[in-house]
Amino acid sequence: MGEGRSRIADQSWEASQERTTNPRRGFPRDRRIVRLVALLYSLYFFVAPAYRHSFAVWIEFGVIYAAFLLLYFLVAELSGRRQTLAFVLFFLVAFLFYGLSREAYGVFVYPFAMLCLFLSRLRTLFLVLIAMMAGVVVETVYLGRPLVTAESVLLLCVIFGLGNVAFAQQVRTNSLLERANLEIERLTMEAERERIARDLHDLLGHTLTVITVKLDLARRLLARDANRARIEIEDAEHTARTALAEVREAVSGYRAEGLEAEMSRARRSLLSADVELTATLAAVNLSSSQAQVLCLVLREAVTNIVRHSRATACHIALAESDAAIRFTIEDNGLGGAIREGNGLRGMRERVQMSAGTLKLKGSAKEGTSVEVTLPVRSGAQGRSANEVVREANSQ
Repeated sequence: MGEGRSRIADQSWEASQERTTNPRRGFPRDRRIVRLVALLYSLYFFVAPAYRHSFAVWIEFGVIYAAFLLLYFLVAELSGRRQTLAFVLFFLVAFLFYGLSREAYGVFVYPFAMLCLFLSRLRTLFLVLIAMMAGVVVETVYLGRPLVTAESVLLLCVIFGLGNVAFAQQVRTNSLLERANLEIERLTMEAERERIARDLHDLLGHTLTVITVKLDLARRLLARDANRARIEIEDAEHTARTALAEVREAVSGYRAEGLEAEMSRARRSLLSADVELTATLAAVNLSSSQAQVLCLVLREAVTNIVRHSRATACHIALAESDAAIRFTIEDNGLGGAIREGNGLRGMRERVQMSAGTLKLKGSAKEGTSVEVTLPVRSGAQGRSANEVVREANSQ
């Protein structure tokens, strides 16, 4: 379902991008009614003057009007150089018809108003308006008509042109907002999938390892210590039930048992693998999100210790100094070169999302250490080391 929604969001985002980068599809559709009304009004400029002329002039007007209609719809469907050529022809038709009828001054509004829908640079539109008005003035003077006609052309072009410029800008802004919203939705879904993937890896990777270790220990103890084996099996069952609840909480988006509960789980997990745990935890100011990050780091580190390190001792330290919180997990295992898999990569991503840093060190003599540094957040309440260790040891 999540992948399907992601594909739908991606397709919607691509469609929105198409509308924004290809305005010839968006503007005519959004202004269909306005364009049809303007087209009906254009009949006045072409048909009304023909009543005072002969049939031959009717034919001439009909040919010019056919060219006008063709270019009127064509400029909205073309792009690039072809659209530029269509606009040039559109203006030429206006100049040609203006020479045939003194009432046709309003025809200049059509190519200029259409141009305002496609050009976003006001400077270019201003230059086109100046060039067009220079041509109108020259043609008006040449035909011996009053200059007030040219003034009417300028007034109409400015009014309708500015209206279309504002409308075009609104369409572009709406398209950009739609794209931004779809992109936010897509990124949110991707982040949610990554969060769930990290949570499931952290939860299941850790708990399945603990269950495996406990069941293996129970199998080895079954012959010589049935009571201890039964305890290990019950503990494995409890771990499995806890993991099920945690998976449900991870999917629903919240999990806030705290660092104390995670410390107790880490202690039990390490004890099952015969690893001694010592802790030095100072009172620090942890926000809920930082506590969750440290819990998940601790869980992943303990899982790796149980799985790969062959360690016999583990030390966990939490301290605050120089306006930073430092959380370290060290073991005396095999150490060596560290290869980051999904777990360590997810651990690093979580720390970075909390504006922290993660350092991993591996040495054949000193084992492996994980150090997390987080900024101090105001408003959180620290807990003493004795309290945390006491609760961890009692669970």
